[in-house]
Amino acid sequence: MQEEEEIYLQIIKDSNRKLVILELLSNFFNHKDLVGVLVRTKIIHTLFQNNRILDINKLELFHIQFTNSLIDLFQKIKKSKEQHYVLITDEIHINEDILSKLKLEIEETKYAKRMQLHAQNMSKKIENLYQLFVTEKDVFFDWNEIIVFSESIQAEFYREITINQYEQLSQFNKNLYKNEHAQFEKKLLGRLNILNFNIKFSCGLVCNNEIIEVYEFRDSNDKFIFIANEKSFYLLTDENAKGIDLSKNESAKEGIVKDLKTKNATLQQELSTLKTTLPESVLTVLKEYLAKISSVDFLEELQNVDEQTNILKTMLNININ
Repeated sequence: MQEEEEIYLQIIKDSNRKLVILELLSNFFNHKDLVGVLVRTKIIHTLFQNNRILDINKLELFHIQFTNSLIDLFQKIKKSKEQHYVLITDEIHINEDILSKLKLEIEETKYAKRMQLHAQNMSKKIENLYQLFVTEKDVFFDWNEIIVFSESIQAEFYREITINQYEQLSQFNKNLYKNEHAQFEKKLLGRLNILNFNIKFSCGLVCNNEIIEVYEFRDSNDKFIFIANEKSFYLLTDENAKGIDLSKNESAKEGIVKDLKTKNATLQQELSTLKTTLPESVLTVLKEYLAKISSVDFLEELQNVDEQTNILKTMLNININ
């Protein structure tokens, strides 16, 4: 009798241990079928615990034949998900670190002021060129201030365009004023003079390090372009601008910030469903398993081990990765 009591107590103890593990797994995955399995397993456990006339070995048999396989499978899935969770959270933290650094570097207000100053400098250069064309005096003139500034910000702010778009913008056959410093479409230079050279910067474009800057007249939305390598100025027509994005430039860093924010939002959404999302094959087997141990004649079937079909054996062969 003492030996039987020891066997009974040991099997109940082992069964309780399995219930604890099952509860931890059900809390982790929070899936209704796994919770259902936990409830049904507790019922079976309690049935044997409270009815000493039942063969306690059948409870042990139940766990060996069913519960162990279920625990093995979901511990395997849990480990895989925890590894995936760590990878995702690490990526989110790395992205957040990059975001915080980029935000400190981005100064949109400062950029706007710099471009305003750039347009003012360009206005003065154009006015100087106008005087050279009108007076034909041999005075000192250089593009250094304009070109150095444009080259210093092109990588971060100017929009990349294709070779075909560059050629589309730069192909003009019109009446020009020319000297050793620049060339102007005559109609454009005359209009700039009438408007006292009041212009504003619109956007910058770049193709293979060749820069085109787009400017607007302050009294209208009409645009003209400056082709840096040619030192050329032309009125911009709808035909030349067709299909080309001439919207305000954004910092390349700002684009990276937007992408990283979108990426992190996606990763956070993935984290929120990571635990509860299970492979279809696992869901199918779990559903079959719950139905099996919930059947009315299940306990009677436990008596015949040889005829029992363990549907969970296939679980351990499921590819969790």
